[in-house]
Amino acid sequence: MAKLEEKEINSKKVFEGRLLKVRVDTVKLPNGVESTREVVEHPGAVAVVAITQDNELVLIRQFRQATGEVLLEVPAGVPEKNEAGEAAARRELEEETGYHAKNVKKIWEGYASPGYSNEIIQFFLATDMNLMKQKTDEDELIEVDLVDLELCLDLVKTGKIRDNKTMIGVLIAEMFIKGDL
Repeated sequence: MAKLEEKEINSKKVFEGRLLKVRVDTVKLPNGVESTREVVEHPGAVAVVAITQDNELVLIRQFRQATGEVLLEVPAGVPEKNEAGEAAARRELEEETGYHAKNVKKIWEGYASPGYSNEIIQFFLATDMNLMKQKTDEDELIEVDLVDLELCLDLVKTGKIRDNKTMIGVLIAEMFIKGDL
């Protein structure tokens, strides 16, 4: 593994926003070549795979400025300062969808896009839910959609679900329902 590791020579912060920071690193590769890496620093996120008793996924529709599209997604968000992942998952599910889950369990985590970001997404499975009241933030316009698992799988296969965390969430839901998780 050491023969693949890059050594940081220099690092310069070029942007610091409310959520993200961007830095440009100069690195030396094991073969002696120097290169530049642009890195987005992200505090990490949670994604909630919420499954109803009827094997429907609780999904949201939201316009995403970065893509210029309304996307169908699993509920997700960023933990608040010192907030545990499970607590953040519960909060995001309730705020974005209005659903309160009695059972929330961490089932997986992974890098969102390690080629340029250090963001890790923690995936939580939410079951045994009651519908309460949606409490979105003032700057969030979200529609809730209950979608049958089989239809979700078709939407992934046909490219209608284009959000990677949601694709992973649909596959996790399928594994859970089949008893493989």
